[in-house]
Amino acid sequence: MAHIQTQLYSEVLGTEMDVSIIVPQEKQPYAGDGRLKVLWLLHGGSGDHTAWQRMSSIERIAMEYGLAVIMPGAFQSCYTDMVHGGRYFTYLSEELPRIIRHMLPRLSPAREDNYISGYSNGGYGCLRVGLARPDLFGAIGAFSAGDKSDIEFVNDGSQRAKDRIMLFGEGNFKGTENDLKHLGREGLKIGKSVARIYHGCGSLDPWLDLNLLLRDFFLSLEGNPYKYHYHEAEGHGHTWQFWEQELVRFLEYLGLGKTEGQYLMGM
Repeated sequence: MAHIQTQLYSEVLGTEMDVSIIVPQEKQPYAGDGRLKVLWLLHGGSGDHTAWQRMSSIERIAMEYGLAVIMPGAFQSCYTDMVHGGRYFTYLSEELPRIIRHMLPRLSPAREDNYISGYSNGGYGCLRVGLARPDLFGAIGAFSAGDKSDIEFVNDGSQRAKDRIMLFGEGNFKGTENDLKHLGREGLKIGKSVARIYHGCGSLDPWLDLNLLLRDFFLSLEGNPYKYHYHEAEGHGHTWQFWEQELVRFLEYLGLGKTEGQYLMGM
């Protein structure tokens, strides 16, 4: 298993950005013309690019399922182009994939081989990016992920309000590119393939209501065009135990089988 901790210069953001990368190492590496499937894995609002490696068994999961895993840092951006800040959506959806694929040409560029997933703010982020760019990602795995446009904004001078203004501006932003339900509707108008969606939330999650609003939206779409699947885990909250469990369920939802024994843990 190859572990890469690197810094990439982003012209879009004008700064160095941290990225953690896991690449399964085959017993006969780079044999044949095979390409690795790729999981783009996003952290939450209080996490960073190391969160999944520190708090979960992502290395074991990557080895068992034969996946390359890209874990970018994005601070508290919610992975969007901020109204008053960096263009993180553009970085994640355009610049970063181009850089990573130049560095690691063994990774498959095909949309059906690329999946985007995340928890909490990263759950919103993976839906924000995956719904807007179905040409890049064949599936989305969102955990503890509500639609930020459903949160009532009160400009009370608090830090929370200031952070929200930095991200999305003031006032209601329903019907904009940061409204997940708007992105879901617009994606169906394009007439091209859309990403499959797996959505999980714990029954004890403090933001369960936001998750249920999102669930109800996708289930209301005729014919279930996103192949949307919702799983509510009884007795679970906003926790790493739940997010790791849901990541495995997401990979199973994709129909990915374990490939344990085909990869080496060491270099």
